[in-house]
Amino acid sequence: MSEQIKVADVETIERFRASLLVAAETFGLALEEAEGEIERTLAWVESEQPDFWRKRMRKVQDEVVMCKSALFRKQEIKATADARPSVVDEKKALERALKRLEYAETKLRNTKRWSTELPRQSVIFKGALSGMHTVLDRDVPRVNAMLKRMTEHLEAYLRGGDESDHLMEILGISSHMRRGGEDDEVEAPSEPTPPTHTEESP
Repeated sequence: MSEQIKVADVETIERFRASLLVAAETFGLALEEAEGEIERTLAWVESEQPDFWRKRMRKVQDEVVMCKSALFRKQEIKATADARPSVVDEKKALERALKRLEYAETKLRNTKRWSTELPRQSVIFKGALSGMHTVLDRDVPRVNAMLKRMTEHLEAYLRGGDESDHLMEILGISSHMRRGGEDDEVEAPSEPTPPTHTEESP
């Protein structure tokens, strides 16, 4: 019985190779965006946020001083026979300013803490991405080259000629095997007919 090589559709391999390259490019862009976002966040936490909250805290400290002064002046006003001056509004304003000051101080402390913690987490995250970079930088090009060679060899095989014989040698297939789409078959050699022994009379 003859053996056969059947190539149904070489274009399927090329479509897969093209899809692989598109997916690798998309994935690579996503990795670059993620790493860029990490760098932007680090710059924001380490540079922008500390300055912002220090300025905010100084501003609110000035508001607290102003509110305390307003309350003190109001309390110093002597009461008349009819009524004592109300300090309710001044006390509420001072309470709001103190809450804003506490909030700014908390934000500044958190910013300092994350300025130390976030770079460490960034290193851990980038380490986890190293395997993905290996896939994109080494494995995808290797698979792409392999698929391209496979397509070229299969196309050469379908055309016939010396290149097809080279492909068959690579695949370990002897030249008598039939190409897909051909009708000729190589008949198996017939087995020799065993000799007929005639029994002689004694």
